[in-house]
Amino acid sequence: MLWTVVKRELLDHLMSFRFSAMFVLTFLLMITSVLVFSAHYARERKEYPQRVEGFVDQDGKVHLGWIACQGGSTVREIPSPLGFLFATGEHELPDQAVMAVHGLSSLQKAVEPGDIMNSSGATDWTYVITVLLSFGAGLLTYKSISGERRDGTLTLVLANPVSRATILLGKFLAALLALATVFVVSLLAGVILLEILGTVHLGGDEWIKIGLFVILSLIFLSVFVFAGLLCSVFTRGPVLSAVAFLFAWMALVFVIPNLGGILAGLIGSAQTPLQVREAAKGIPDRYTLAPSMSVDQVATVKLERESARERLLISYLRSLVAQIELGRDLTRVSPASVFSYAAEKIVGGGTFRLNRFVDNAVRYREGFLQAIIAADKSDPKSEHRYVPWWCGGNHFSMLAVDPGPAKEFRDILPSAGEGLSAAFWDVFLLLLYTIIAFAVAFWRFARQDVAPAPGT
Repeated sequence: MLWTVVKRELLDHLMSFRFSAMFVLTFLLMITSVLVFSAHYARERKEYPQRVEGFVDQDGKVHLGWIACQGGSTVREIPSPLGFLFATGEHELPDQAVMAVHGLSSLQKAVEPGDIMNSSGATDWTYVITVLLSFGAGLLTYKSISGERRDGTLTLVLANPVSRATILLGKFLAALLALATVFVVSLLAGVILLEILGTVHLGGDEWIKIGLFVILSLIFLSVFVFAGLLCSVFTRGPVLSAVAFLFAWMALVFVIPNLGGILAGLIGSAQTPLQVREAAKGIPDRYTLAPSMSVDQVATVKLERESARERLLISYLRSLVAQIELGRDLTRVSPASVFSYAAEKIVGGGTFRLNRFVDNAVRYREGFLQAIIAADKSDPKSEHRYVPWWCGGNHFSMLAVDPGPAKEFRDILPSAGEGLSAAFWDVFLLLLYTIIAFAVAFWRFARQDVAPAPGT
């Protein structure tokens, strides 16, 4: 009997104008997203530096005697091959670190002319699902119960040996299958186009991430399918049901997610740039130099100062990320917010990606410093003393050496397993919201008078 209900409802959805309109819009937006991403990714991969600018020359060698004075070297995030899935906020987050060998000096956003032209029109698949398909879930379900109750068909259906739970579950499955058809067909078309363009070559880990993204998206859409059924069950007619869903959708998709930053700013305690600058001014007072110090002691103090500045920068970044996480915690009552955060982690983007990039940059810098110190020790003419911002002389080697693998910055994207582990509680929340919505809808439907209401 369940399958009979599903087939009847699914056929009704597939033959409706709202389904056709939703399919065309979703298909066009997801294909457009792939085309824009493909052009952007091709340019990023072409311009991605193979060596760290400022540390090594064209021959891949480092001039040891001058390396302490080179403080404008940069490392950049490796472009993500799955940027078409999730790119929300990526245009605002830093994607490169400026450093000397003895410490990071700043985190910046690399801006290219093409980025400025493309950013205004960029739409990722997470946004399409969050906005368009979640609204489509309401279009398919807002009159599932209230409409049949108004027309009197619900009474006729319940006259047969079919339970209310079967009816409710059948309507849910039919709407979810219709949405899944739109989503999966558009997704397959986008992935096929991506393969035809040849810009991105997806590996096994990327395919796993896409699979996890599909599962996550279906869980998210199931929440809004039940939200539409909830509105249909609790209202006395399809018009009221549509209005109720519209208000709920606006609150869950736009209002609540945008309140996170405001509320976090009011109750959070992130460091300000002024506080960071004042703290940086106090570093020389904490690590003082005295005339009686030996050259080795001076070198040690200067290194400690640079390490303290790097720790201050990273602490400032962590405080900003903590502020963002606070805002997210406050907006996790919205399934749209939860879905966005989970998609970010599974794909490997946003603040999750930023933290990984900064860790990789610090790890690279420390390894490079150890490599040049080891190279210096092989020069008998050197005093083997690395001092930040001291160049020339014989306190450090004047040789040009090849530091080997240490000169290559390897930025590694988070794996699918790491992303799923980080997104575990968000996925759990989505499942919990689905169960709660079903329980409430069934509780109401089981006690509802299905006779047509007068005047409806």
